[in-house]
Amino acid sequence: MEEFRRGYARLCAAPQEPVLRRLRELGGARGRLDLAAQGLSLETCGALARLLPGAAPVTELALGDCGLSEEGAKLLLHGLCSNTTVKALDLKGNNLRTVGAEALGKLLRQNKSIRSLILEWNSLGVWEEGFSFFCQGLGANNSLQRLDLRNNQINHQGAGELAMALKHNSSLQELDLRWNNIGLLGGRALLNCLHSNKTLKRLELAGNNVPSDILKAVEQAMDHNQERETILSETQNRTHILSKEVLSLKDEKTRQFLDLMDTIDKQREEIARSGRMSATQVSQLQEALDEQHSIMNSLKAKYGGEKPCPVLARAVWAVLSRAVGNGGDLVEQLPYCLT
Repeated sequence: MEEFRRGYARLCAAPQEPVLRRLRELGGARGRLDLAAQGLSLETCGALARLLPGAAPVTELALGDCGLSEEGAKLLLHGLCSNTTVKALDLKGNNLRTVGAEALGKLLRQNKSIRSLILEWNSLGVWEEGFSFFCQGLGANNSLQRLDLRNNQINHQGAGELAMALKHNSSLQELDLRWNNIGLLGGRALLNCLHSNKTLKRLELAGNNVPSDILKAVEQAMDHNQERETILSETQNRTHILSKEVLSLKDEKTRQFLDLMDTIDKQREEIARSGRMSATQVSQLQEALDEQHSIMNSLKAKYGGEKPCPVLARAVWAVLSRAVGNGGDLVEQLPYCLT
């Protein structure tokens, strides 16, 4: 903030002491810059406009009852168009008119960070063209949540423009239109737009000569939107919980699948190892059988077809057993075939 203060002092030939003092009070942290009722000069407005773009060290900017000129307000609002840190802007009591309304419309189109805009005690509704531009900006905005338009001389035509904006706006939750000149036609226009607007949860219309039945219908529509928001929030929370559970189950099933695949691989390796051992044993048994068969043929040839001596046959078997080790059941049965 000290850099912001030095920048202001450098840009102004005659910096205003109250502004310097408020900037000094903020210190190094981002926070609320309260310049309300300070009578900001055009030079100060120009300097602040040059410092506000980007990430200025201010989250709330209070400029109420500053006696801003139309040109000064235009400079400040232009500087805020690309600002990314100001969340709340208070411009009440500055008698903003056509130029101010048009600058506000541009701000609403371009700024993506302001959530609360207080415009109480201005004259935005007096000039239809300027207010129409303001409403077009509101319709294109998707970040503003609270708008205070009390005492702005808005008539039924202005209310119609606001109704058109509310049909397209999907972020505004609170709109205060008390103490204007909306009347029956303006009240109907606002009521009709609520059939398509599902995000507005508070609409204040007291002091506008709007019939009580329309006020009641508006109140019911607001209650409906609040209930819808509550249900939507609960549904989103449940969906979030279910999504987490599904992901958890998916991770668990994936882990189980990987464990199963690992077990199958180990079993395959064991089967393959057993198969190799069995093949080796079978090969050894086959060699033993072939050797015994060869010996038996030799004995038959030697004794001329006589039955071999059992003792000799068992001796041959002993030699073969030592050669192949434990050869299995098949080899163990061979001596009995020779007796």
